[in-house]
Amino acid sequence: MILADTNIIINFWDKPTENAKKVFEENEIATCGVIKTELLRGSNSDNQFLQMEKALNDLTYLSFSEKDWISLSKQFITLKKNGLAVPFQDAIIAYLAIKYNCEVWTNDKHFKLMQVVLPELKLFSV
Repeated sequence: MILADTNIIINFWDKPTENAKKVFEENEIATCGVIKTELLRGSNSDNQFLQMEKALNDLTYLSFSEKDWISLSKQFITLKKNGLAVPFQDAIIAYLAIKYNCEVWTNDKHFKLMQVVLPELKLFSV
């Protein structure tokens, strides 16, 4: 399973490449609440919001439980002890990827930095 970050989905919707199409067709693609929110808040109309919501509902949804907040806090402490401060949403995405044993597909540099401290974080590249 591949957890596609916001930037990947936006790029796919704006200018889908053949490689990206192939990845979306041949793999189970996942999303999460943070990514859905980032994408949906960028909609320009009610109609676009509904189209985006429908497209995102076709992806596997990775949920976040109450106990995950404690584990995420511990992940932040680990990152901080190693001198790494990352955006909150990126840490959530990384946490969920580790929890669900999937790869993160992103263009965001923070994930490579986190991977040094969190070796169980797997990254996907085309």
